[in-house]
Amino acid sequence: MIRLLALALAISAPMPALALSCLAPDVLRSYAQFDAAKEEYVVVHGRLTLDMAELPKGMMGDQRPPRMTKLAAALKGKSLNNSGFTVPFDRQLTLEVTCLSQWCGQVQNGEDILAFVRKDADGYAMRVSPCGGTAFATPKPAMLKQVTQCMTEQNCTGD
Repeated sequence: MIRLLALALAISAPMPALALSCLAPDVLRSYAQFDAAKEEYVVVHGRLTLDMAELPKGMMGDQRPPRMTKLAAALKGKSLNNSGFTVPFDRQLTLEVTCLSQWCGQVQNGEDILAFVRKDADGYAMRVSPCGGTAFATPKPAMLKQVTQCMTEQNCTGD
C-alpha cells in the first residue's frame, strides 16, 4: 500500500517549471545592437498591421511551434533620421516570428510600436523573438526621445 501511495504521489507531483530567462527589453540596448549590426536597420514609430491568425500559438496552443514563422505585415508611420521621426514610412514587410520551445515573439494587430526594421535587398523585415527588443509596444514619449538622441547626438546613455 505504501509503495502504491508513493508511486501515485510521484506521478502526480508537479513537473519542474520551465521558464525562459531574458534580459528585460531596453530601447537603448536595442538601438546600440542594431546600430552595430552589419545589416541595415531603420527605426520606425508607427502602426503595425497583420493577420493575427497567422501567428504561431506557442504556449496558448501549440507546445511545439515552428522555430520561425514568416508572415506578411505592414508598418505605417515615420522613420527616424537626424531631424527626428520625420520621414514617412509606409511599407509592406516580412514579420519573422521566432519561437524558443513553447515561447514565441508577440505583436498585436493595430499596435502602435517603436520598431527596428531590417532593410534587405528585396524589402523590409522585422524579427520578433520571445525575449523582445525589436518592437516596443505603445512607446512612451521618453522612449522616442531616447532613440532620437541616439541618432542625432550619438548619445545613447539615456540622460
